[in-house]
Amino acid sequence: MNKISEFIKAGKHNLSKVYLTALTAFMTFVSQNQVVFAQGGEVQQRVTSALQTIQSVLTGLIVTVGIVVALFIVIKRMPSADDPHEKNEVYKAVGRVLGLVAIGAAIVWIVPWVYSLFQ
Repeated sequence: MNKISEFIKAGKHNLSKVYLTALTAFMTFVSQNQVVFAQGGEVQQRVTSALQTIQSVLTGLIVTVGIVVALFIVIKRMPSADDPHEKNEVYKAVGRVLGLVAIGAAIVWIVPWVYSLFQ
């Protein structure tokens, strides 16, 4: 029985090597047949579009992290929500998080704009 399990393991290992080799060869042949020609303005437009996509993703990431942090603060302090002092602390903490999210999202859009002014 030990020889059978070794044979099956060797077969799986060889099969995975064949699959990986075939996949690599296929991706290499497919990617080599694509030739892209573009004018200078078209390249600039594509780069600008890609940078705007990156800015949007970064803004979404900052906002998502801010929402998660604000929810964490609210959920963590929820058991003592009856205490006015604790409620004030929650409002301050969530306000700070919202302010930081606004600053972080603004930086993602303002820094490239300021950079473009000096070009």
